[in-house]
Amino acid sequence: MGNRRRWWRITVVAVMTALLTWSLTGCWDDKSLDTRTLVLAMGFYPARQPGQIAVYFAIPTPAGLTSDSGSSSSGGASGPPIIILKGVGHSIGQAFSAAQASTNRDLYLGHTIFLLFSTKLSPKALRRLVNALDRIGTLDKTPFVAATSAPFASVMGTIPQEHFPPLYYEELFSCTTCQQLMLGVRFWEMSDRLWTPGVDLVLPLLRPTKQGPAVDEVALYRGTRYVMTLTPKETAAYAIAAGLSRKTSIFFPRLWDTNLDFVADKAHVATRIMHGRLQATLAIHATATLESIATPTETAAQVAAISQKAAALLADQAVSFVRLSQRHDVDALGFGRSLAWSAPAIFSRYRHWHQIYPHLNVSVRAAITINRLGDVR
Repeated sequence: MGNRRRWWRITVVAVMTALLTWSLTGCWDDKSLDTRTLVLAMGFYPARQPGQIAVYFAIPTPAGLTSDSGSSSSGGASGPPIIILKGVGHSIGQAFSAAQASTNRDLYLGHTIFLLFSTKLSPKALRRLVNALDRIGTLDKTPFVAATSAPFASVMGTIPQEHFPPLYYEELFSCTTCQQLMLGVRFWEMSDRLWTPGVDLVLPLLRPTKQGPAVDEVALYRGTRYVMTLTPKETAAYAIAAGLSRKTSIFFPRLWDTNLDFVADKAHVATRIMHGRLQATLAIHATATLESIATPTETAAQVAAISQKAAALLADQAVSFVRLSQRHDVDALGFGRSLAWSAPAIFSRYRHWHQIYPHLNVSVRAAITINRLGDVR
């Protein structure tokens, strides 16, 4: 009798999962493109009704599809580049069905390239959303993802159609800190971080402005709970500590008016038990170009002094981010993950890593290799 009941429950769950998956594909069988509506972006927000979510679907119009080429001849198509459909429900399936009912074409997720998550989503809602998105067969796992505190329409309205969106979110340029930051996150990376013990989620945060979307900040999560948004300066420090900083400019007016540009920034995290105590290290190595120096020629002693000064500056910025992340109990660099990989038995002793991380002893080392290839005067 017990086996029969168990078989019945398994069958019901399998049927419900299959129905949800089919409904989210936007089609029950193969259909031609002229019967489909391609969804470029999706936004996920808390609904007014408790326990429900609002899902927004950004759909390109004929004007939007023809504006990518940058040509003025668009076959007479005019109007807004996208339209937005909205569905509300207790699940993605219900929200999808509600939005589908407002159009006579099948919503198709096979070409979705951007997912936007509101920072106001509850931890439970975010967990349910990522779980459901992971199971949608037609949704590719490579769309870029971002967080925002702004309405979906406001964010989408500030994204130039010719930049929408992949390359724009792969290398985020921050004019505030004069850094190019590799902070783009794909959906599979988001999912991987959420379900991997010992590392927390970091998403680029979008703010709509008159000049376009500002993308010089990141949102930190503890598990699926939104914790805080870093300032542009703190985001730059995170990028250095995570090995994601590119083309960073450093100017030393007291060292022969020296100007350095980063070529690459790599970081390595290691956590282990040493002498019976938990120890963690963050090692940063950057390669920089000597762009200018106010001497006829640079000497080996000058290059060594500049390298030492720049390395100390990088280390200080990385330390400031580590301390900030420990105060807010967000292991964005994955010190716990490093321990789980290298010593899983030891990591398993810590039932709640977030009780350990704020007190973790972290040492930071930084080094810079300078290439004398710039415009040295």
